[in-house]
Amino acid sequence: MKYKITLALIFINFLVYSQVIEWSINHKINRSDFQGKIPDKTINHAGTSYNVSYEIISTSIWTGKIQTRTFAIFDKAESWLNESFYTDELLNHEQKHFDIAQIFAYKLQKLINKEIKNSKDFNSKISYLSKIIGDECTAFQEKYDLQTDHGTILEKQKEYDKIIENELLNYR
Repeated sequence: MKYKITLALIFINFLVYSQVIEWSINHKINRSDFQGKIPDKTINHAGTSYNVSYEIISTSIWTGKIQTRTFAIFDKAESWLNESFYTDELLNHEQKHFDIAQIFAYKLQKLINKEIKNSKDFNSKISYLSKIIGDECTAFQEKYDLQTDHGTILEKQKEYDKIIENELLNYR
């Protein structure tokens, strides 16, 4: 029992002090998650630092078949928010950046499942597949910011809110 309590405390401690948040349908980022330094000479009101990541869950020693899991993470230490410009709309816009990253994590998973059959495939293809998805994600994020003017065109923001919500539902 003592061992279980120690493990539980270590896990809770890790979550409380962790500098990253893994995307979850049940968790939305909040203003206190933006802990990074505001860049000098920026005209933006906030910046979301995200990453599309993967992990190997298992590898068969008999067939070499690999199972992976992909996910988006939000980096608290690199994400920043200028409190003088804070609004719920701004927070929603930044949440959508994180949601977009998760959409591309789902796309990466789909691509991995299609293209990678074993550890040899994994070793030869994962960098290329990650780059393809990373480039697509970056292009989509830039288009999103451009068309919503960083969330300030509320009608366009609402359109993207629906697009992003539908994409998340389609991939889940």
